[in-house]
Amino acid sequence: MKVTNININILKEILQRMPEKEIQVKKNFPKYDKWLEEKDYPTYNQLVELSKIFHIPFGYFFLEKLPERKYPIPHYRTTQNGDFKPSSELLDTILFAQKIQEWARDILLEWGQEKLLFCGKYKDNYNIEGVIEELKRIFEIENNWASRKSTWTEALNYLIEKAEEKGIFVLRNGVVGNNTHRKLIIDEFRGFVLYDEIAPVIFINNNDAISAKIFTLIHEIVHILIGQSASFDLRNLQSSNNEIEQFCDKCTAEFLVPAGEIRNIYTQKTDLEELARHFKVSQIVILRRLLDTSIVTQQEFYIQLKDLYKKEIKIPQSSGGDFYHTIPNRLSKRFIHILNSAVKNNTILFRDALRITNLSAKTYDNLINRTRTI
Repeated sequence: MKVTNININILKEILQRMPEKEIQVKKNFPKYDKWLEEKDYPTYNQLVELSKIFHIPFGYFFLEKLPERKYPIPHYRTTQNGDFKPSSELLDTILFAQKIQEWARDILLEWGQEKLLFCGKYKDNYNIEGVIEELKRIFEIENNWASRKSTWTEALNYLIEKAEEKGIFVLRNGVVGNNTHRKLIIDEFRGFVLYDEIAPVIFINNNDAISAKIFTLIHEIVHILIGQSASFDLRNLQSSNNEIEQFCDKCTAEFLVPAGEIRNIYTQKTDLEELARHFKVSQIVILRRLLDTSIVTQQEFYIQLKDLYKKEIKIPQSSGGDFYHTIPNRLSKRFIHILNSAVKNNTILFRDALRITNLSAKTYDNLINRTRTI
């Protein structure tokens, strides 16, 4: 049975909003152009499949106008090349993170949680030294901390663990939810932060190189300290031409690679790879800090940057592997712990926990049993 009462303009507008879907749509539906010309019509099942491809509710095909999806937070791009049009993948990822934040906030407020003292602490005082000291308190570290971590992964896991201990929810994913067909693109965004005084949420694009994830994490926490939500692409791990972003960038670079420390250990025999291992950052960050501290000239910087970017554009991290190992990163270990506690003490219903996590009862129970130590 063909559906003849759909709004053809909706079909046209959706494809205009998501041009990246055109090849898939026209491959799956050879008569799509005829639908647009009203020379033919899709069946009910074809519309169901189409709604899944576009990731929209089935009922949208019958509306007078497609609802506007507004981007909810500032987006900072290193290179300004036209208006920013977020992908449906980015929008859906932010929507999911907002859902996590809303539930976490409601649960914590029910339990009497007060404002986290570091949230927005520097919103009226852009003081780099103060922010660096605050970061050290959050992560419970001293100078040269990174050199005592054997790998980038160990360093990242340590930083995330400490951030969550202090009340920050850290989500990592390389796809939308659990849909491996909807990959998150680094060129669009490396991460985002949703500011809140009770339940701040950080999201890291898990397709990025491990050293870049560390930079993104610190950059996002600086945003929390100044009370600002944002998403960013951080091309070449550099900020956009914006006062807020440049401040966050300077704080991040100084925290990860202190100027005094790199001057002390740098010699003509010390190459970028050795320095990157020492500080647990990318070679691009090292190179930029050498420029910041006048160890290399601007000409040397640009010559080496081209070669490094080709190498570091990436060694991606897989978002696959064991599901029960991956899902705590996607949902935040802290959030899973709070959610499970909320179910146990009847703050929320078990069915709410399943709806929030998009898990079956069996999968949820298995997840909790495997993560009781978090």
